[in-house]
Amino acid sequence: MQNSKKISSEKEFRINLNPFTQKRNYGFTYQNFENEELISTFHYETEIICDENDYSYAIFEINRKQIFIDNQAPDLKMEQLAHSCAQAIFPIRVKTNQEGEIVQIINHEAIKQRWTPIKENVLNYYQGEIVQEIILKTEMVLLNQKKLQQSIEKNWFFHLFFKPLYKSYNQNKPTVSIWESPVFGNQNIKYEVHHTVEENYSPTNKIFINAKGKSIDERTIQEVLDKCNYPKSKMAEIESKPLDSEMEVQYKLYGEDRSIFSIIATFKTQITAQKHKTIQTEIYHLPENSSYRPESRKSMRENRDLWQYYQDKEDDDIIDITAKIRNAPPKPKIKPVYSENRISLLVDDDEPIVEKANFWTRTKSIFNKNK
Repeated sequence: MQNSKKISSEKEFRINLNPFTQKRNYGFTYQNFENEELISTFHYETEIICDENDYSYAIFEINRKQIFIDNQAPDLKMEQLAHSCAQAIFPIRVKTNQEGEIVQIINHEAIKQRWTPIKENVLNYYQGEIVQEIILKTEMVLLNQKKLQQSIEKNWFFHLFFKPLYKSYNQNKPTVSIWESPVFGNQNIKYEVHHTVEENYSPTNKIFINAKGKSIDERTIQEVLDKCNYPKSKMAEIESKPLDSEMEVQYKLYGEDRSIFSIIATFKTQITAQKHKTIQTEIYHLPENSSYRPESRKSMRENRDLWQYYQDKEDDDIIDITAKIRNAPPKPKIKPVYSENRISLLVDDDEPIVEKANFWTRTKSIFNKNK
């Protein structure tokens, strides 16, 4: 029977995150198409835990497992080299703002310390100019916190999972934002994106947030392919056609805590009149069983919503409800991948390879039962 429960009875409402504290596994898949032909694919699992949170921020720890390229573990020499270099990154701890967007890497010092012995081992095992070049590029990113944050934000998992979803929405009109998405590796494409929230919870008590947009990038497609960072033709007053790209992403959030159940994204870009490039990505929670539901913490979420309501009112005579908000349950004790233009630093850690059949069986089961 269709669940007709409304997400909010108000015209304007806010979706707030009540971060989960139990470790979760998420699956990630990436597929690259030319027209309708699948060119490449890779997938992996991540472990994520939110080990600290407040009404204004949250801290997540992310640890990535074995990557599979075209359903096989990377085995080329260059892939192994990049894998070795990138082991310093995970686990990575990031701080988000109250909207869910990354604002800081918390454990940058630990990442730098992990890099030193890894670098020595790589130089002892690999030789050649290309090795030196990869080491240099890796070090330039790893040792600079700002560059490292920019790098992970261009990784598709981080780019989609840590979008600023937790904000105010209006039932009568979409919320508009600007996305810069890594469709061509280091060459982001800029989109104007309209976010809408479906009015009712789904039959399985999930919230659907739809994001749909078209490119507003002024560069031509050739300028993007040539790695030009500005609209060269337009600035030279040469008649040209801006690139044509569109995107659509659907977020499914658990109704209990507003955390992410799944993300399904499609980015389609016209290359020539006869050829287009399509990227399809999916992120999905892999619970231990099909009946899994997160902890509700309804009262805590309602207190947060009330706190945010009074903050938005901008009234000098605001009731202090901070004590209620903070009365939360105690925290628990707790090979290189090539895109078209760059080597991804975000490769697997040194975890055992998971069996492909088990991974995909779990994935298929979840999507059949938990739509």
